[in-house]
Amino acid sequence: MSRHDSGSQPAWPADNSPNTRWPIYTRGNVGEVFPDVVLPLEWDLAGIASELGWRDGAKEVGFLTDRDFDGITDSELVVMGVFGGYAYFNASLMRLLGVRTPGLSVDVIDTQFLGEATVAPYVASKGDRNPIASARMVRTALSTLFAKDVPLLAEMRARERQLRAACPNPATASTDQIWSFLSTRFADSSRFFIASHVVNTMRATIASGALSDLCEKKLGDPNLAVTLTTGIGDVVSAEPAKKMWILANETGPADFDDAFATFLDEHGHRGPNEFSMAGRDWTAFPEVALAAIDNMRGADPARSPTAQAARTLEAQQAALQDAHTRLGRSAGRLDKAIANTALWSRAREESKDIVVQASQLSRHCYIELFRRTEAAGGVSDRLGPLLLSIQEFEHYLADPPASVPLIEERLAQHRELSGLEPPFAFDTNEFGGSFPLVATWSARATTADPSQPGTVLQGAAGAPGIARGRARVITDPSDPSALGPGDVLIAPITDPAWTPLFIPAEAVVVEVGAAMSHSMIVSRELGIPCVVGVKNATLEIPDGTEIEVDGQAGTVRIL
Repeated sequence: MSRHDSGSQPAWPADNSPNTRWPIYTRGNVGEVFPDVVLPLEWDLAGIASELGWRDGAKEVGFLTDRDFDGITDSELVVMGVFGGYAYFNASLMRLLGVRTPGLSVDVIDTQFLGEATVAPYVASKGDRNPIASARMVRTALSTLFAKDVPLLAEMRARERQLRAACPNPATASTDQIWSFLSTRFADSSRFFIASHVVNTMRATIASGALSDLCEKKLGDPNLAVTLTTGIGDVVSAEPAKKMWILANETGPADFDDAFATFLDEHGHRGPNEFSMAGRDWTAFPEVALAAIDNMRGADPARSPTAQAARTLEAQQAALQDAHTRLGRSAGRLDKAIANTALWSRAREESKDIVVQASQLSRHCYIELFRRTEAAGGVSDRLGPLLLSIQEFEHYLADPPASVPLIEERLAQHRELSGLEPPFAFDTNEFGGSFPLVATWSARATTADPSQPGTVLQGAAGAPGIARGRARVITDPSDPSALGPGDVLIAPITDPAWTPLFIPAEAVVVEVGAAMSHSMIVSRELGIPCVVGVKNATLEIPDGTEIEVDGQAGTVRIL
């Protein structure tokens, strides 16, 4: 993997050179998975595997072909990239999804991945239009819309069990055995899991898009699809919060320990930053889950998942009955579209859950290696060794004290990069085939002029309903104590570690999010109004301010 030196700035070890054939990159979408500075050890272990997995998934779905990668080796990053320490996604390649999919357009793709970012408009190039790829996309759409089940999930579960069986017991295995698993078996498996998740995610997007299109053309409101798919049930990402409520409010002290152990067996792989070795899953850090459970104790019974599900179902059924009346004989088509969207929404969340289970294995292996190197004179900061490349980490395992100065240097550089705001999107043609110099990046904003009463902040419809409450700005899901009854959760981004905070919240407002994002799916499942994509929400909405959230319109009003 090539390294890139941005002018006089020292290169971050995970950096690579951008691809100039497909020149436009964005933080959109990938920013949900890699919101922070990329950890070099993780990227060396799984970066190329993830790239190849994404290529495999896109080719399986059909919109990319081998010809799109002519002259590009398997060791080059194209679909993804790391520039100035931050992960980016190739928007030029994603534009082909709009070009090659009947019924889609480049504008639709740009809206999802680029948002309001200013980049060069799309200019057609030879080879962009591909009849074979378009035919494959039609095939994929048809097989998606008429699917009855998702066989790929069974294969993913089987492969995860195989990987878990191959994983050495960190407590008893030798350092060489643990590292061999991480650097070979785990790295190799990443390609399959990423490819499978890409396929499930894109099929879920197709299903959701078809329902929205039907609602717009036949009922005059594409956002009606949000209401009609609220409370679909059996969404795996919402299950931990439901069981935490039971632990907090329906489990007696005598039964709690056993019930909590069962909870960890089922959901202990979830937690903050759950895709990363630096994350804190509930098995390794049970105090994080216990804090969330404690915060639910004594909550208003009306906030229970069961009660909210009943209210959600009532609203969904009322909207469905109205739609049936308006559609007449065409109502059956709507029912099929709703069922299909539910099938693929659940599949997408279960797919992610399986990937997280696999990720937990790497984290627990790393935690043991960290414990051993710390005891042998290495650093005490768990983040530190993750800032080394594979080769540097191998040296660290052999002689921990010798690498301490390098790790301390990387930690300082990591803090510096973390304090900067990376460009949301850029075109390599504007920077001589490179990316904007890190020296030109702005400092990450920590304050903003608060929005005044009457101001309406626009986002995207996430989950239906209108709610009022006090804004509570929370940036760390492991500290839920600041969120109380009557509060509206304001977050930068959410993953399943945030789900327990959704239950006591009147509504959820998220800075980053798009169709099929975690916050949307879980809010719909729990029946909580949600607005996503509200830029700078954590800065512009003052903590403690009374606000009104309209999840159907995608707005937040300062009261």
